[in-house]
Amino acid sequence: MRFGHSGSPTNCCAVDDVRIMQSSLNVQPFEYCGIACISDLETPRCRQLLELLEQDQAEFISKQHLFLAPGYQWPTDPLHTWSRVWEYPYVYHHLEKWRKSLPGDHTPVVVDFGSGVTFFPFSVARLNCHVICTDIDRACQESFPSAVCHISAAPGKVEFRLSLPDRLPLDDCSVDCLYCISVIEHIPHFEQSLAEVARVVKPGGLFVVTFDLDLRGDHQIGQKEYPKLLGSIARLFDPVLPTRHFHPADMLTSDKGPYALPTPQGWAYVKYWVKNKLIKPIIGRPPAPLIPYFLTVEGFTAVRRSADKTFPGQ
Repeated sequence: MRFGHSGSPTNCCAVDDVRIMQSSLNVQPFEYCGIACISDLETPRCRQLLELLEQDQAEFISKQHLFLAPGYQWPTDPLHTWSRVWEYPYVYHHLEKWRKSLPGDHTPVVVDFGSGVTFFPFSVARLNCHVICTDIDRACQESFPSAVCHISAAPGKVEFRLSLPDRLPLDDCSVDCLYCISVIEHIPHFEQSLAEVARVVKPGGLFVVTFDLDLRGDHQIGQKEYPKLLGSIARLFDPVLPTRHFHPADMLTSDKGPYALPTPQGWAYVKYWVKNKLIKPIIGRPPAPLIPYFLTVEGFTAVRRSADKTFPGQ
């Protein structure tokens, strides 16, 4: 804090506080639990991680015609979407930091929960991890064996296991770390899924999760579900980082950021207007929003609570 000649604080003290906080974020933008900020993407650390991950994804995309099953329906360029541009660096940052804390000759078991078929588990495996991808989508099961043959995971390895909706294909306390990227919000009974995560992760094991939050009231994890989700996590895991405070104008959302969802233009807007402003009122159906959803995204980094020996639902 600075003082004027009279000894009273000057107006620049608040500016100094902001600069100190921003300087700290520029060093480690992901050292927190909480909602994503646009300013995170502008930090040297995030840019460094994005450059690395973009190289990995470019290699993956260049070869995906060799292994991607025809029935696979998810985005083939997930890194350049409104939330994943933040989620992948956030998760990778914490996995890399955690991996460096382990002995170099140890190959930890890491699970990608709801993996889809993307470059990311190969990026994690290259940290010298054994990554087990799990998903309920059989198109993933068809694609992964061939992907493993065409994409290097050295010095680690990647494998796929088809999951049941209510059961992970893993033994109790068999996993050193599990990450879950924008999956948990799409599961109707997420409490059961989190209990499954707690079942397979070793006590003290790492859990990194990101999830979308509804800001408009017509999507998953709105105001009512959000406390339930945080409560379900808190019953089984202990956060390892503080919650960050920020100005709402800095919040990364589906309509604000480098890959914001586009608003329909031209004929697309005309079709939307005719369908929702003319036809639907006539047939008694509510109009759909111009943009299909309005979301932000949150990250949470925690460890499996050692004292908790019970798993809800078992």
